[in-house]
This record gives sequence, structure tokens and C-alpha cells, in this order.
Amino acid sequence: MPEDASVLFIMLDATRADRLSAWGNTPPTTPTLDGLAAAGALFRRHFANSHATRPSFPQLMTGRYYFQNVLRAFTPNEHPREFPFSLGDPTAAFVPAVLHGRGFQTVGVSAHPWFVSASDLGRHFDRLELVAAEATRGYADARDVVDRARTVWLARDPSRPVFLYVHFMDMHMPRHLPDGEPRVPVPGYDWRRRFKPSGEPLFHPERRRWLRADARDFSELDRRHFAAVYDSRLAHADAQLGRLLAAVRADDPDLRRTLVVVASDHGEELGEDGRTDHTDSLTDAVQHVPWIVAGAGVAPAQTCERFTENIDVGPTLLELLGVPLPAGTRMDGRAQLGRDGRLGARAGKPAVYYAWEGYRAIRTRRHLLRENIPGSFAARREGEVVLYRLEGAERVRLPIEGRAIRVLERLRARLDRRLARREARFLRARYETPRTPFFVRAEFWRLAPETRVTCVPIDAATGRRALRVRGWLWSGRGVTVLRPGDGGPLPVTVSAPDGVYEVEAAARPIDPMPRLLGFGRWRRESFSSESATVHVALGAARSVGGRLSVAIPASAAAGRHIVGLRLSPPGFVAEAGVEPGPEDEELRVRLQALGYVE
Repeated sequence: MPEDASVLFIMLDATRADRLSAWGNTPPTTPTLDGLAAAGALFRRHFANSHATRPSFPQLMTGRYYFQNVLRAFTPNEHPREFPFSLGDPTAAFVPAVLHGRGFQTVGVSAHPWFVSASDLGRHFDRLELVAAEATRGYADARDVVDRARTVWLARDPSRPVFLYVHFMDMHMPRHLPDGEPRVPVPGYDWRRRFKPSGEPLFHPERRRWLRADARDFSELDRRHFAAVYDSRLAHADAQLGRLLAAVRADDPDLRRTLVVVASDHGEELGEDGRTDHTDSLTDAVQHVPWIVAGAGVAPAQTCERFTENIDVGPTLLELLGVPLPAGTRMDGRAQLGRDGRLGARAGKPAVYYAWEGYRAIRTRRHLLRENIPGSFAARREGEVVLYRLEGAERVRLPIEGRAIRVLERLRARLDRRLARREARFLRARYETPRTPFFVRAEFWRLAPETRVTCVPIDAATGRRALRVRGWLWSGRGVTVLRPGDGGPLPVTVSAPDGVYEVEAAARPIDPMPRLLGFGRWRRESFSSESATVHVALGAARSVGGRLSVAIPASAAAGRHIVGLRLSPPGFVAEAGVEPGPEDEELRVRLQALGYVE
């Protein structure tokens, strides 16, 4: 490996491995990426450690399973990974920061509005550009991203190595067809009668107002078309990537001095199992992602058939460059290529691990074990522990009985050995004392086993009869009392830094259920939104050992849909709000197009 090698880091957002032809997709979609894979190392069983961009990026860039948000703030007062009183971790090392400290120019070109200089990750770049785009499309096309990346590459200081990060969004929704038609259209299928030019379904819009990822109404032809559009965007991005590599090869024809890394933060479901997008289903469509390393002395035609994880990407890159971690820092992943650019005898792993605020999981060749937050509503509905047997691309949920109990116990023990201490260390040190209010959504509450709650995930198909529930009802987004039960309160526990807080139930008013007409509208207006419009005081409560418990009286939920708890530290005085500027409005439109906001 040349000592002055530069790095071209290609991030393919929302890209699943099985849609690349190097992973077996036909007809060929990715000749550029296939060529890179043949010229270097392909990691066939590579997996993201979580299901979405915000959790995946800390894992990719620090090599850690657990880390707070590093991207542009999105819901800073509403998500435990983004709370403004989050602390940094002095034992963590960001890949671009490590390289910057070794004299690298660190430059980025991004199509994603979260990956910007005004973020914890962005501050480690000398320059990080968000490529301009029509806001209603959500992101810049690969052609525009490559135009900027080529310009940045040509403008670099040739006397110093460069770390050039390039973020493509073309496989993410919305997906506009580059040439107006799919590369391989579905024979006899008039897609314009079923889908918008953005790739979103025209049919049954009410269903997707509740859940954007709902594809239970897709026909087989719909699914084939949806996948064909995805493949068309992937092929387009691959062709544009070829232009970028051509610019790099103009200076370095054989990539002897340029290390090329191709990775992804997560995959994408394309209608399988009734879902699109990248939910926390933890299916292989979402978790199985490409990883390719080529150039700068990496031996060609190498394939790792064992498991690897996104937390291995950073350690591998640093090992190839011969760059040690700064003293006192560590990564959870390990290098999968040696300094000589070859796969070692220990390359790969027997399992991969998934870690996020609401779950942790282990995936082996034969099984997937998922643990939901103990006591959470997800655990109530799905089970605290869920075990699947994997059969090719399919998975089958196993009842916890007989031999499955022994499999579950072994997998839980492995999961604990790998993640338990890391998670506990992370949770102990991630916050300082809050100075402003913060919001704990109902999905992060914990309930005692004896607490009586009926779980009815409400959507466009939910009828009146399902809502004739007495006492506490979980809607999938919050809790309510539509019909009086025993009148008892709902005791819940949430995570919060130690101290005393004024606690309020954050809710939306609910009108009485209509007897005849207007049920659909009432259902949508009452339960589809997670934005609170009223706050009901519940009194003061103390958090001890990071846990705060409060009993929500049934009267607070009568005529209201409670979506969270607002905790305010003592002495807090609200300040006047700031009117959003034009940049904020453009960002909102972008995020709306991407499906991140309503």
C-alpha cells in the first residue's frame, strides 16, 4: 500500500446488495461496480448494523455499535439519540478526523441534506458540500453529484493525500426514472396507471398516509415494476460513478495510489412481505448491503464469503492505509484486509449484530434473533424476543418451544457477550444534565408486565369494532382511553438523566367517535399524527439511576391521544420561537419529498 494513497469513499444510500450484478442480479445493472469488485475485494455477506441512515452513520464512521447522532439535527428534542444534552465520547474516533490528523485533505460531496458541515461528522471535513437540487425531488441526481465530485477531485492539492467522500441518493425514494421508462419494463404493464413519475403508488393513498412503507396492496406486477424502477436508478448511478472513476484514473490509471471504498448505510424493501422503504423489519432486503474495496495495492479477485459488518469498514480502511487509531480510542469492528491488501485467515465472522435504540439482534446463517425494548409496546405486540429461521431469502417465525428454546438461549447468550457491556457503557455516559425540555415518545416507554393495555395498531383498515376497547388502548403511535375501563392509571418508566422534572402528557384531542358518517376522517384526524397540540400536567417526578416513573391517570387520556411525555427541568423558562427562514423551508420540502416529515 503506497504511503501517500488517497481515498475515494463512495456511499450508496439505500442500496441492497442483491440488486448489484456482482451479487447475482440479472440482467446486469452495475458494470462499473462489478469491475471494481473484480479488481479488488468483494464482501458477499456484508450487513449494516441498523436499518436507517441516522443509526448507521455513527456505526460506519466510528466503528461502534452504539453512538449518538452525528448527522444534521432532525428531531433534537424528540429522540434519545439526538437530545441536545448528548455528550461526545472521548474514546471514539471518526474516520475522517483520524485521516485529517495524518495530513489528509478531507472533502465531501453529498446529495443527502443530513450529511452537511453543520453536524458532528461534518466538522471533521475541511469542506463538505450539499449539492443543490430541486427541493421537491429531495436530492441531487447522481449526474450532478459526480459533476461536483470531479471538480473537487481536480481542485485537490496534489502534494497531499485526499479523503473524498461522495454520497449518492439515487436508490432512495422518490425515484424518478432517468430515461422516462424502466431499463427493463414489465411486459404488458401500464405503470402510469399505477405509479407517479416519482415512483410512489397512485392507488390507495389513504393506506400510505398511515404508513408510507405499506405495500400490502401491491400486486405481483406492481412489485416487479417497483423493483425495475429501483434497478434503473441503480444502473444510472453506476454509469455516473463510471464518470467519476474516469476522472480519478486520468491521474492514476491503475488506481495504484487511490483506495476506493464502496459501502451503504442500509438497503431497501421493494414490496416483499408487504413493505417498501427501510423500516426496522431487519429483513435481509434492508440489512444486506454491498461492500467493495479496490485499488492502492488491494489484491484483485478476492471474495469474502463469511459475515462482515459496517463497523468493520473504518478499521479496514485505516489498516490498509497503515494509520493507527489515536491513543485512548477504540472501535468495535476489526480490519478484514491486511496491510498487504489481502484477506487474512481470520477474515469474516460467524454472525452479525444489529443495534439501535429500539432493538438489538443477532443474525447467523440459519437464524435471526431480535430483542425489543423490555416492557415496550413493541414487546407487548410482537414479543420481547422474536426468533426466525432463515430459508434462503425467506424467514419463518418460530414458536418459542422445544428445540427453538435452546437455539434462543444460545443466541441470546452470544448477543449479550457481544453487546451488553458496550450498550451499558454507552447508556451510562451519553448525557449531561438537561437545561431544556425534551420529549420521550411512547415507543420508548416501559411498562410493568402486569399493566393492562390492549394493542390495536390503527391504520386505514381498522374498523369500529376493533376500537370498542375498554380501558387503555395502544394505537401504534400513542395511548388513549376511548371507553372507560377499571379507571386505573397507566404506570410507565422512561430513561432520563437523574434529577427532578415537571412531567406533562403530550397529546392530541380526540372528538367522540361518530355514530354514522365520518368514521374514516375521525380515525385519521385522531390517530395518524404524532404531533402533540396539548400538554396535560402530571406533576413533578424524580429520575434515579437513569429511570423516571410516572402514573398517567385515565382522565388524562380520555378524549386525548397521548403520544409522549414532555420532561422539563426545574426553572426552565420558554423563549419566543424563531420564524423559519427560506433555507429551513427548502429543507422541509426536501425532507418531505424523502418521506421523513409529513
